[in-house]
Amino acid sequence: MEDEDEGSVAPLLEPTRKGRDEVQKEAKEGEEQEESAIMTEEQSKLGLFTFVGLSIVMCQITCEVGKQVSNYSIQYYNGGKYPLPQTLIVVLVELIKLLVTVARAGCQRPSFDSLTLRNSMKFLLPSLLYAINNNIYFAGLMLVPPPIWIILCSFRTVVTASLYKFVMKRNITMLQFVGAVLIVISIVIAKAGDLLSGQVANAIPLTAILLAIVASCNSVGAAVYTESLFKTSGENFLEQQFWLYFYGGLVASAVHFVTVPELNPLVSFGQLADGSGKVQVFLVAALLFGSIGGLVVAAILKKLDNVVKEYSSATANMFTAIICSLLFPEKFTFTMFILAAMLLLFVGIFLYETAKAKPKIFLMKEKGGQGA
Repeated sequence: MEDEDEGSVAPLLEPTRKGRDEVQKEAKEGEEQEESAIMTEEQSKLGLFTFVGLSIVMCQITCEVGKQVSNYSIQYYNGGKYPLPQTLIVVLVELIKLLVTVARAGCQRPSFDSLTLRNSMKFLLPSLLYAINNNIYFAGLMLVPPPIWIILCSFRTVVTASLYKFVMKRNITMLQFVGAVLIVISIVIAKAGDLLSGQVANAIPLTAILLAIVASCNSVGAAVYTESLFKTSGENFLEQQFWLYFYGGLVASAVHFVTVPELNPLVSFGQLADGSGKVQVFLVAALLFGSIGGLVVAAILKKLDNVVKEYSSATANMFTAIICSLLFPEKFTFTMFILAAMLLLFVGIFLYETAKAKPKIFLMKEKGGQGA
């Protein structure tokens, strides 16, 4: 009877063993495919010392410097006020982005049926945050020149590190925390230079610092939420971009009509036509760099590795500072405090981006290679 029992049980256990083996085999194959995909993506990133990589970096630097300088110039050369209400400028930038996205999609747009519209409502929140941030950006440039605004908004990295570590429970290395601390110190040094010098140039009002903190928090929240949307929603990338800019235009328009309800946009455009030719040129440049330039940079930066991105961003900030010191000397000048702040900012961001904890797949790969 014992032999008979064993014979009857074995066939029942055999499929279970096969099932487990198949599951383990599929899991292993899945890990290998994921590892291969990640390594392929990393290997496809371009370095600085390639023709294509260098061309992309130069394009990124040009767009970033052009955006900062032109946006500051339109109010600097217009008596300290924008030729159009800043809320209207934000609306125009969002509309240009929307039109460019539609053109990239072959002049096709998503359906506006009730189901599609309900599903698209998830893009309303990030559109609201971005609309608020874009208006804060223009308000910030009324208070400080672009190089100082960039230093203040670097607080974004500190917010990101805190969010990842304490809310999302991601692994943040010690060097990344050191980088975040250096960024905070760079802001303190920039403000210390303002307090000790007592000059109009490089002045940093407390309002500018508060606006930069709010902008940093909004930016991180919108970026994390949008990244999650782009990865989990079923739409293709251009469709996602369409809804983001579609709602961005609606929200920006609502902000405009709520904050300046008495101002007719047509009247503003009429006054612009009678204004300075230099201001009009800078306004066109600001709209192009802020919309099309931003879309181009976002697309091409995917091809660069993180180290090259940080070098190019630091170079763009330095060129922005040099041009601002030449065009707006009474608003911005190079001092030891500003140089020290920019250096600490670069080192802090560099540490944060390059000292990230490696994924488990890479660690397993390294151990396997050492064992071999």
